Amino acid sequence: MAAQLLVRQYLRYFFLILFSLILFFVLLDYLQAVRSLPEAANLQALYLIYKSFYAIDVLLPITIVFAMIALKLHLIRSNELVAFYSLGYSKRDIIRPLFFTAMAITILYLGLHLTPFTYADEYAKNIKRYQSLSSSTKDLFFKYDHSYVYFKQLYPLQRLAKEVRIFDTNQTQLERLVIAKEAHFEDGAWRMDQALIITHHHDHIEETIGTLVALEGFRPKILDSVYEGKSNISLLDAIYALGLLQKQHVNTTKLRAVIYAQIFFPFFAPLAMIIIFYFVPISARLANLNLFVFGAILFALILWGTLFMLVKLAFNQTLPPEVAILLPIALLSLVAFYLYKKF
Repeated sequence: MAAQLLVRQYLRYFFLILFSLILFFVLLDYLQAVRSLPEAANLQALYLIYKSFYAIDVLLPITIVFAMIALKLHLIRSNELVAFYSLGYSKRDIIRPLFFTAMAITILYLGLHLTPFTYADEYAKNIKRYQSLSSSTKDLFFKYDHSYVYFKQLYPLQRLAKEVRIFDTNQTQLERLVIAKEAHFEDGAWRMDQALIITHHHDHIEETIGTLVALEGFRPKILDSVYEGKSNISLLDAIYALGLLQKQHVNTTKLRAVIYAQIFFPFFAPLAMIIIFYFVPISARLANLNLFVFGAILFALILWGTLFMLVKLAFNQTLPPEVAILLPIALLSLVAFYLYKKF
């Protein structure tokens, strides 16, 4: 019964704080961007929706910690925390259901990153910049096996590329040149109709026009995000791209940083809950409650900001992702486990 009561109260604070932070975030952004937004009401509504999704992406981990602080403040002021202890409940009994609830929320949060939810901010920026959900990437040049590929324009949402050039080599000389006005991504590969195929033989050059299917596995969002240096790529696409780029012997440092950040960074919140709970006073008479709340919020924000800064350094390839992301989370886990053992 106690665990159910704690979880119910925790979720109430969690959703209340999350809704408040999202509302503040979106309204503040809207007031700054309203002059740049299209006049169409439907596009403005879509902008607010996508910004709300982006706000969830940014604010949900820290909300997990804030909800725990708010719950503990309520329990202390109402003397419910003292009542739990007097009934024989230990600190572990109280933090355990909250910790597992936070872990469940974090896992659901990770699940969202397997979907196009990750691209919400990109869609919102497209509406602001281009008055449309779609945008194009220009002058994209990349390597695929022994081929070099050039897209003059790439439209990821439409799965369309324009003015395509593919240079097939044998590492020493050009063997084939493919020129196509358009390429469509279908069934896991790029299909080019009416493509001009110029093949170089030892004694002559042959020109043909036909349909060509090439670049298997290079999804539009992988090309748009990875080769353009963007970090907003879904976890599913990032994992797929990692295996693909490793085969191409392409530097995967930034891609590893994206994967580590999406998988491990959110878990700082449940770990921070254990660390903060270790210092929670039993009663308002035994400590300055306002000072505790201020210190807990300040610690959560500094921890969040520091880890976020390290993630950005990993994205910029200033620090290896293993050092900037994995190591801090591992150290945080050790501290949380040590304090939990001392409860």
